[in-house]
Amino acid sequence: MLSPADTTRRWLSIRVRILCIVIFGVASLLPPYVPHAELASDNGELDISHVMLLVEDGFLMKTSPLTKEGTRRAYSEGVIHTVHEGDSLERLSDRYDVSIDTIRWANKLGQGTAIQPGQQLLVLPVDGVLHTVKRGQTLLGIAELYGAKIEDIASQNRVKDGFIAAGQELIIPGGKPIVEKPKVVVVTAKPVGSTKPPAGGIQKPAQPSFTPAPTAGALQKPCSEVCFITQYFTTSHYALDMQERGGGAIYAAEAGTVIRADYGWNGGYGNVIEVDHGNGLVTLYGHNKSLLVEEGDTVVRGQQIANMGNTGLVYGKTGIHIHFEVQLNGVKKNPLLYLQ
Repeated sequence: MLSPADTTRRWLSIRVRILCIVIFGVASLLPPYVPHAELASDNGELDISHVMLLVEDGFLMKTSPLTKEGTRRAYSEGVIHTVHEGDSLERLSDRYDVSIDTIRWANKLGQGTAIQPGQQLLVLPVDGVLHTVKRGQTLLGIAELYGAKIEDIASQNRVKDGFIAAGQELIIPGGKPIVEKPKVVVVTAKPVGSTKPPAGGIQKPAQPSFTPAPTAGALQKPCSEVCFITQYFTTSHYALDMQERGGGAIYAAEAGTVIRADYGWNGGYGNVIEVDHGNGLVTLYGHNKSLLVEEGDTVVRGQQIANMGNTGLVYGKTGIHIHFEVQLNGVKKNPLLYLQ
């Protein structure tokens, strides 16, 4: 039989165990503690990836694959290498175990072109070329174009069910650049004889009585030729993210009227512009650094309307890019279907 002192100690031990179990259970339901110092980004500002914020639908936290050594580029899985003193194509070839030609082709370097410190080069994970899908192309057609196996292309690029989209970058394992044959221009000699116009005069083509609204495939790229896609349209990201190193100009994808030009958070868009092109077609340009137009302005196709930035829901100073949306009658569509 236990003494009163032993009984007291036993009950105290049981209570301590129960208390520990309760504390552990409650702690498991709480978010992990993050020191304030870890919430700061490189420039000392608050890192919003740890803060709950109200954002528009279709946003994912984005980082910049271009400005971080060794990160992956979109679906192509190509490493971005920053050239250092002493680097050469031969050394990069040995380091990444790909041919010199593969590096040259991916970066459009001519034969014998020297690389410079600070230059950023795309290095593919396997020997081959990088192909940008054009409208109407299929995986089978691309495989036949390069003489490659469709299974190898699908496996390398993680293509499921053969679905690819215009503007998507694909690695063609073992592929080589396609050399287009020069076009032959046939010159037809003018007939000798009368140069009089036919009876009734020269017939001019009829001019349309209205300007047709933009249709699928009619929009131009909203940034320069050197910017590339870092994130595609998905069920959780209703836009294209496009990036240019250090930022760049943002252009109107088509003529229209500015219906929104706001600075601020704007549901995660940051400094944002919307342009109405008529017939229910609207384009949106988010995360801008500065805006060059105001609400009510009329813009023309290709006109600069903003400067690329990282305002709104982006991750620190490395997130400079444009968030580009296409909306048709209020529904967000895949921009790749509308870009030329």
